Amino acid sequence: MDNRLKYCLQKTRNSPPIVIKKVFSEVKDKGLNTIGRISANVFGTETTDAGFLKKAWSSKSQFDNSEELQKYFRERKEPKFLIHSSKRKDIISSLCEHFADTPEKIVTEADRICEHIFDLLGSGPVKVYYGMKVKGFEDYCRDTQIESEELTPIHHYKPIDWHIDFKSGYRWNPKKYYKDIKTPCGKADIKVPWELSRFQHLSVLGEAYWLTNDKKYVIEFVNQISDWIDNNKPRFGVNWRCTMDVAIRTCNWLLGWDFFKDSKVINQQFLFKFLKSVYQHGSHIIRNLEKSEVLTSNHYLSDIVGLVYLGVLIPEFNEAKKWREFGIKELKKEMGKQAYPDGVDFEASTCYHRLALELFFYATFLAIINNKNFQEDSFIEVGNEIFGEKYLQGLYKMFEFILYALKPNGRMPQIGDNDNGRLHILTKGEVLDMQYLLTLGAIFFKEPRLKVREFGFSKEALWVFGRKGYKIWQNLKDNCLANIGSQAFPTAGWYMTRSDKNYMIMSCGPNGQNGNGGHCHNDKLSFELCINGEDVILDPGTYVYTPSPEWRNRFRSTACHNTVMVDDQEQNRLSEKNLFRVENDAITKCIKWEVGDEIDLFIGEHYGYKRLSDSVIHQREIRFHKKEGKLEIVDRFRGDGEHSLEWNLILSSGFGRNLNVGSDKLQWHGEPTYYSSEYGTITRTEKLTSKLRTTIPVEVKFCIDIQRK
Repeated sequence: MDNRLKYCLQKTRNSPPIVIKKVFSEVKDKGLNTIGRISANVFGTETTDAGFLKKAWSSKSQFDNSEELQKYFRERKEPKFLIHSSKRKDIISSLCEHFADTPEKIVTEADRICEHIFDLLGSGPVKVYYGMKVKGFEDYCRDTQIESEELTPIHHYKPIDWHIDFKSGYRWNPKKYYKDIKTPCGKADIKVPWELSRFQHLSVLGEAYWLTNDKKYVIEFVNQISDWIDNNKPRFGVNWRCTMDVAIRTCNWLLGWDFFKDSKVINQQFLFKFLKSVYQHGSHIIRNLEKSEVLTSNHYLSDIVGLVYLGVLIPEFNEAKKWREFGIKELKKEMGKQAYPDGVDFEASTCYHRLALELFFYATFLAIINNKNFQEDSFIEVGNEIFGEKYLQGLYKMFEFILYALKPNGRMPQIGDNDNGRLHILTKGEVLDMQYLLTLGAIFFKEPRLKVREFGFSKEALWVFGRKGYKIWQNLKDNCLANIGSQAFPTAGWYMTRSDKNYMIMSCGPNGQNGNGGHCHNDKLSFELCINGEDVILDPGTYVYTPSPEWRNRFRSTACHNTVMVDDQEQNRLSEKNLFRVENDAITKCIKWEVGDEIDLFIGEHYGYKRLSDSVIHQREIRFHKKEGKLEIVDRFRGDGEHSLEWNLILSSGFGRNLNVGSDKLQWHGEPTYYSSEYGTITRTEKLTSKLRTTIPVEVKFCIDIQRK
């Protein structure tokens, strides 16, 4: 036996069982990957039409040809998506009545989509087409217009380049096996083609069609789907690489189909092609679930939501029951794994909480309204039957977190990563504006606490619940900002102190993902401050992931947060190679949390700097005079030796001149810095910073007050 092989076997034999299991799992995966690549290249990945007709359909719904399939799907009345098309007139009339300026905006945006102008992930408006100047690959162009009596030369379709990062010009090879697709760190953003291929823009086309009845939006839907299918062969290219995105695309395709399915433009040729690809999407998801022995995250959650959608909305598929039952069973498991007991998503990110909540909610809602026992508005009764009371309590707590976390201006504070992640985008707006979630939760649970007068009714809910939902919301008793008190979410480690339009959130929690910290930032003992509804001190956001490892680490660094950095060291060590992990150094502890009529008190500490040769423990005490909007902060440092301490306060743009920061030991000065309100965008702002070289232990006090005009 080869000496190297003997050494490897001996080393493996002496390893812990979990390591041995991981090694063999990796070997197995590599072997299967090789077999899969060879098979895909030699035998192809396409399913014949005859094979699809025989394989995909249950014995109760076999079809001999595409004509029979079209007739069946045109005549069937169930299942329902969000709102059945029979309620189309009610939805449109309610939208025009309560949001008079919205229809014009929807049509304008839909027309831009018909021109293939997309604004994604900070790109700004970009017209995306084959033949764009790209790097490293030969340009090519091919028309994929669907043949239909409804199409005319006016609607001649120019294909979209689905494989390009249209921000950088980098293009992935569409003929490359999906598991061999790499993320070109520092060169391009793989999220751009993924985001475009999520097809979240189909809701805009669908809404414009319902508003105008103009068939050009149906034609665009048909052509874009056909174009994508023709240029993304199963298991080849960038858009099959991430199962999460395959699943989200599936959900949005089915949403789009629900808007357009009654149109004559949806002919048998397209319907057959569409359903065949949707089936291939489901098969891909179930074979490529994103889970490991130690961790499941929003990726796996997206995967199983895709299976629930397929299983509920196309029950005729042979695997539909299996997909649906598996997805619902796993949803219940993941609610217990991915949501803390206090209702917060476990990824240490407020924006990923939104994504997880959307995934749980829409899949739950879809399963409920398509249950045989569902009657108008019986969401909770049927939900308990399908998912159980414990699951629905967890879902309620996730909505309840939104109630306390939203700032008085309706925006979500940024803790951890923000990559704009959504399942469906039924109404375009600011990424951090999450008021719509409260409207969805208020109607679904018939919960008046979630109906906040100052936030009002969000039009997103009309597309989900229709006019009946608006009436439910109207009949609920109003809540208001003044009634939303301070609240702690101790498992997540987030503490909200609030009084009407004055608000502050403190971060003193774990790194998330069971210590992996894939979406956390070095923000221990950092905070955001909002006074009289205006942002004063902000978390800087995320900006980008893989296109720039330098910027990625900069925005998640200690120096970019409203806390204290010791000896120029990170609270948790960061890696330039692994941009979705941190060392689990900064364990946190809340020492005291007291809520009073006038003053709220928070004391917490973290132990990220105990690893230094002269260890340091940072403790922060914050007294928030919440009615006055004044902060008193005491930073205490325990340990030994002489150390450099650096304070930073990231200011909302233009607010620095109204801020008074007083301290007996610190000399503050302003410096330019950066802020990102959504993924891919960056703007200049200012920060207040101060440095102190001192011997530990030491105590430093300062106060923050707003200068009244």
